[in-house]
Amino acid sequence: MGGVALDDGSTGVKAPDGGWGWAVLFGCFIITGFSYAFPKAVSVFFKELIREFDVGYSDTAWISSILLAMLYGTGPLCSILVNRFGCRPVMLVGGLFASLGMVLASFATSIIHIYLCTGVITGLGLALNFQPSLIMLNRYFSEKRPLANVFTFLFKLKMISYMSFHM
Repeated sequence: MGGVALDDGSTGVKAPDGGWGWAVLFGCFIITGFSYAFPKAVSVFFKELIREFDVGYSDTAWISSILLAMLYGTGPLCSILVNRFGCRPVMLVGGLFASLGMVLASFATSIIHIYLCTGVITGLGLALNFQPSLIMLNRYFSEKRPLANVFTFLFKLKMISYMSFHM
């Protein structure tokens, strides 16, 4: 059936624990912050979306639900793509999808368009960025990995609180 990539020991390449790793950590800050905060920040626009598209609150709440389902449900797909193509190309395509979904959503004429653009396309784009960012972080940090993960977690909390209060 499918092939499995086995880790059969050390390749001799040691994680740098610094250097460019700190730039990767900063990128992970941004990706993690937006991946967690964007679905929650969509709720700020619920009243406007309800009025614009003449739909109910539950119809509007599906936007965040679809986006989160795409973010977490496409993990296996992201793993397959990262194993086949590597982290950087997958993240590049993810950024393009996330941007494309947000731009297309600005031209939406119905709530179904919002579901597809924001929920599916942007959700897939965020997933293609979020999952590989965690892998990249682990490739650049070995001894300082717990510290790097704590920084990423703290920034995620900061980003969620910032976006929920300032949007």
